[in-house]
Amino acid sequence: MSVEEEMLLSVKKLWDEGRFYEAHELLEDIWRLYPKEDRFSRNCYQGIIRLAIAYHHYTCGRKDSALRVLRKVRDQLSECLKDFTLVDIPYLLSFVNSSIEGLESGEDIKAFPVFPLNYQSDAELL
Repeated sequence: MSVEEEMLLSVKKLWDEGRFYEAHELLEDIWRLYPKEDRFSRNCYQGIIRLAIAYHHYTCGRKDSALRVLRKVRDQLSECLKDFTLVDIPYLLSFVNSSIEGLESGEDIKAFPVFPLNYQSDAELL
């Protein structure tokens, strides 16, 4: 298992516990693993980082900020639908879209996504 995959497992644990700010910090460390020339991977990770921040804003009661960031996330992650393999981007985008729709209509976010990895660790297989 790569360093990136191990770090993503830690992100998943934090994210799934609702610790979005801590997940965002670890995602930034993963983002830094990619050279500046790899704009695609860096863009995709930046979108996921922003999603963690959007959900953090929401859990802190800043719905307007969450909505503003979610709109950026939707545009950014839409570019990652193809060829981004470790994280299930279509799954995340479905939650982004439903979160935006809910907030725009004055409703609360009903559920947060689990952090969707497209691989399993040895521990998950046992």
